[in-house]
Amino acid sequence: MILSDWIIDEDGSLVDEFTDMHSVAHAGYMGNFARGFLSRSEVRQGDRIRLRLINTATNRIFPLSISGVSGSVVALDGMALRQPRAASDLVLAPAQRADLIVDVTGPVGFDMPTRQEPYRLAELSISGKNTDRQSGPLPTLAAPDLPAPGAPSQHLTLTMMGGAMGGRHGGANIWSFNDVSDLPQDPFAAIERGETVRITLVNDTAFPHGIHLHGHHFYELAADDSLGDLRDTTLVAAGESRDVLCVFDNPGRWLIHCHMLSHAIGGMRTWVEVT
Repeated sequence: MILSDWIIDEDGSLVDEFTDMHSVAHAGYMGNFARGFLSRSEVRQGDRIRLRLINTATNRIFPLSISGVSGSVVALDGMALRQPRAASDLVLAPAQRADLIVDVTGPVGFDMPTRQEPYRLAELSISGKNTDRQSGPLPTLAAPDLPAPGAPSQHLTLTMMGGAMGGRHGGANIWSFNDVSDLPQDPFAAIERGETVRITLVNDTAFPHGIHLHGHHFYELAADDSLGDLRDTTLVAAGESRDVLCVFDNPGRWLIHCHMLSHAIGGMRTWVEVT
């Protein structure tokens, strides 16, 4: 299911302007019409299905509630979880993905909670009943074939700065990383191939940011430094911080940016070089 939103004018036409500076300085240029698009419109009651949810929105964070199914989240950002987990309280920032394996128990609804009432994004209707499938436990997907992290040889800090209600910073745009707006000439970090690096992501702003690393996945670290989920985009709430651990095994020049693309336009972009 592709999740997205658009700005629709009163005459029904699509507004393709996403650079309004007031919106860029806040949560981003949000649409007024949101939908989820599914690859099919019907399922049978009793079917076991795999759902891949992809947030392709420019700025919107989608909290999701799914009805009519029983099952688990089995992967995030394309990487299998060590143990499937309940699908409750599912939140997807722009660029984040989630895979679920679920059994259909009734008409399937995908809703976004709001302060008024749930907003229906998509639905699957029931057409018939699957009487052939034998019930059984949900499978665990194969573990990702990625190198295990070692002891970090570098500990970097990337601080998100700026925006409305934020403090002053040294960048020349609305947002910055470490007092630098937009892509700097020199990389944020020079890293040797195979090196394990710890990065502390500090959100010193009044808005959440979905920080995306190109070319790699990283582990979100728990408070006790144990390895958490393996992701390529992590959502950092306003005023909070998160540590991640990455094995940089893919040589090249790789972008790091906020995937709220209005924030990227507003200066929240940098890069690393892996040699």
